[in-house]
Amino acid sequence: MSAPHPAHEPGFDLEALREKYRVERDRRIRPDGSRQYRRTTGEFGYFEEDPYADRDFSREPLHDRVEVLIIGGGFGGLLAGTRLRQAGVRSIRVIEKGGDFGGTWYWNRYPGIHCDIESYIYMPLLEEVDYVPRWKYAPGEEIRQHARAIATRFGLYDDVCFQTLATELRWDEAESGWLIATDRGDHMRARYASTRPTGCGVPTASPSDPTGGCTSPSSWPAGSAPWIRPPETST
Repeated sequence: MSAPHPAHEPGFDLEALREKYRVERDRRIRPDGSRQYRRTTGEFGYFEEDPYADRDFSREPLHDRVEVLIIGGGFGGLLAGTRLRQAGVRSIRVIEKGGDFGGTWYWNRYPGIHCDIESYIYMPLLEEVDYVPRWKYAPGEEIRQHARAIATRFGLYDDVCFQTLATELRWDEAESGWLIATDRGDHMRARYASTRPTGCGVPTASPSDPTGGCTSPSSWPAGSAPWIRPPETST
């Protein structure tokens, strides 16, 4: 039996381990940085299309005022809205480009997708909505439905602008408030504004198309992977 290592010694070559990670890191760093990614414009413009939204949706432009306006309906926006509701704020509006809450999990519906972080750590507000995840690593659809449950529980559907892209956010010193314009002709005002944008809409080469074709993780309808089943629950 080998002698135990002193408490201050890790029992392995720390510098060798660090060097190993440095080597792996350097292998993944590209000199072009974020320029390696293509914008979803031009020939890749179709990636901006939302296959889940109502293509015939329309509404009249809004020209009103709210207390708080939140840009982004992912978990960041949901958390902001939830905490504001808990603090007693009633006048809250969410602007979201997609057709529903969920953020990344609204857009990314690749068959079989799961989150690689334990659900009890990743999924927020579980106690507040009284929900226990069914998977240790939750599938995307479970996470998306959880996002919708949060929005329902805290009344964030009451004043939300889906299929709406914020195009301008500007501080008005004279009015001591924010001016918000959108691609639907809205010109809103808010005392406070919270930006919670996230983005995963970067085209990637499809491994199934060696000719260089591209595919989007939002191209698959929900439930298109019938081989993925929730775990059986014991009774």
